[in-house]
Amino acid sequence: MTVRPYLKKDFRYVQDICVATSKYADEDTPSNRALLCAMYCDYYLDNQSDYCFVAVDDNDVPVGYILCAVDLDDYEEKMQQLYLPLVRKISGGEYYRFGAETKVAQRYVREGYTAHLHLNVLPEYQRQGLGGQLVQTLEDKLRGMFVEGAYIICGQKAEGARAFYLKRGYEDIDYLTGAVVYAKKFFTED
Repeated sequence: MTVRPYLKKDFRYVQDICVATSKYADEDTPSNRALLCAMYCDYYLDNQSDYCFVAVDDNDVPVGYILCAVDLDDYEEKMQQLYLPLVRKISGGEYYRFGAETKVAQRYVREGYTAHLHLNVLPEYQRQGLGGQLVQTLEDKLRGMFVEGAYIICGQKAEGARAFYLKRGYEDIDYLTGAVVYAKKFFTED
């Protein structure tokens, strides 16, 4: 298994992983797929793919990914214009929940967590070090760009994921309905 930069040919694989690792994994309908991808992966792949990486198997097929938005103003603007209208058509509840999370994110930016990320690895490839490799690869890129810090929103019941972030130096900085926000500073003031 290796980690490499995301390529356009990986688009459908990333979407498949997004759905397979979600609460809708057993309900992969066109509307659920469109909802999940609009909220959690398409923006990153369409607009900030330079900050996206995939873990691939021996056949160069993605089995995990990390996606990142380093320009959160662009993220918020394009999510509102291009992606959230679809979410609203499919599920008003998800639209309002996700929109509220997006608005709260400005607080994290003010605290220096200027990058937002999503990480998913297919269940059969978890606990093999791929998540750690993906996080490290992205963190190295962000440090090289002097990005101050990053945050991720994790399901409150996802105890394995929560332990994963804590182990990698992320701290829980906020609690949302059903979720915990983890963040990490890459540079500290001395």
